[in-house]
Order: sequence, then C-alpha cells, then structure tokens
Amino acid sequence: MVAYLDSSVLLEHVLKGDSAIYHVFECDSVISSELLEIECKRVVHRYRLENILDDSGFLKAMDRIESIMKGLSLLRLSPKIKTRAAETFPLHVKPLDALHLSSALAYRDARPDESIILFSYDRGFNRCAKALGLPVPFFKE
Repeated sequence: MVAYLDSSVLLEHVLKGDSAIYHVFECDSVISSELLEIECKRVVHRYRLENILDDSGFLKAMDRIESIMKGLSLLRLSPKIKTRAAETFPLHVKPLDALHLSSALAYRDARPDESIILFSYDRGFNRCAKALGLPVPFFKE
C-alpha cells in the first residue's frame, strides 16, 4: 500500500502536532508531489510574518517539515501531470489540488499492481478524489 500525502495533513502535524500523520507512515511507502514542501514552507513563513508563530514555533515547524520530508518520495511535475491537471475533473478542485490529484493518478496509472491511498483533510480534494475512485480515509461527508 502506497500513501499519497497532501499538504493539509502535513500542516496539521507541523502546526498543531496532529498525530494522524503517523497513520500515513503505516503504509509501505509514502509519496507526494514536489509541491508539498513548497506549500508547507510557504504557510510556515506566512505564519511567522503574521506573528502566528514566534521564532521558536517557526524553527520547530521547519524542523518537522524537514523530518517528514526525509520519509517520503517526491513525484516531479512532469508535462503529463501538468496537462492532466489542466483538464476537467468530476468536481471542482483548486489548481494545486488538481496538480496533487494528477500526480496521484499518474502514479496509480504507472503502477497498476500497487494500491494507492490518499491522505488529506481538504474536503474538496477528498470529494474529487473519491469521485475519481481513489480511497480517502480522512474523508467525512
């Protein structure tokens, strides 16, 4: 079983200490788009600039990101993934979510013998993933 990690789950862990991320790492391997690190670090920098995080909280959050990043493999945004993200989806998704979903679909299509499961707290992302036939354990209607 391969876990696809969305930034919403990593950010909940990084910013709030949410432990659900450990369910992700119970899978055989963990993957995500190369967007993951950029998205998460941008949020942490924004929180620091908005004084939501102090210096200590900023450093702790960045350390958590680095620690988690060491345990996963990143998928590059290939032309195929970008093309798929620009196409239609069964439900509305935000542009970065379209890139994440397209990355997960490309991985699934390239490895049909492997099961992939998507971990996200984003409702729109989860609804669209479910409509695409992808398992989303954190989805709550």
